[in-house]
Amino acid sequence: MNVLAVGAHPDDVEILCAGTLIRYRRAGHSVGICVLTNGDLGAPDGDKATIAAVREREARRSAEVIGARLFLLGEPDGFLFDSPSTRIAFAEVLREFRPDVLFAPDPNDYHPDHRAASAIALNSLVLAASPLQRTGSPAIDALPAVYHMDTLALVGAAPQRWVDISDALGTKLDMLAAHRSQNDWLRCTDGVDYLDYATKQARLRGLQCGTAAAEAFRAPEFFPIHRAGSTLPGLDDQPGLDHQGD
Repeated sequence: MNVLAVGAHPDDVEILCAGTLIRYRRAGHSVGICVLTNGDLGAPDGDKATIAAVREREARRSAEVIGARLFLLGEPDGFLFDSPSTRIAFAEVLREFRPDVLFAPDPNDYHPDHRAASAIALNSLVLAASPLQRTGSPAIDALPAVYHMDTLALVGAAPQRWVDISDALGTKLDMLAAHRSQNDWLRCTDGVDYLDYATKQARLRGLQCGTAAAEAFRAPEFFPIHRAGSTLPGLDDQPGLDHQGD
């Protein structure tokens, strides 16, 4: 399969979904990461163009850890909107990569760019499947299965599915460590090490489903719910690695 995860900023996908992407890669599937903004506000000071360049290098290093394909749309950090241009740009990513599974941010996450990224991801699906909407690649033949990633600090709606990432947590942290500028900034400004933060969140989600570490997801509430649950790693051919809520 082709598996695509979309985030607003460099490192968003790694925080909430990297363990699951690692599981897909280990099973032989193709993985893509799409970053919608250039992350140029991700520092306490400095030149925005320089910050964006640093964050691009970090995103590339992170994707290389698992051999993921990286798509960078380059929208300005803090000003991401569900607009015609961003829909068309992401529709072209969908057409080029042709995902069977799509992971998108939760529509109620704390950051406005995250919420916009969620809307862009879902609202571009129809465009990507519509032959009359011209982009550089042909229309997709079928919609991917869609899942919302978790929220930071587990705030919001309860998840529906958990993926065991116990054996992938170390590699997930390697991907996060590639985003060195962000971890340095968060240590200075908030006293937070987000490798530690991501580990704690994974442990808490693991506690909910009886594993050492997990990532959690839920399906969007719209029709049709496409192949819901059948495409997460571990459900069909690797028993015990996917857990569904009661």
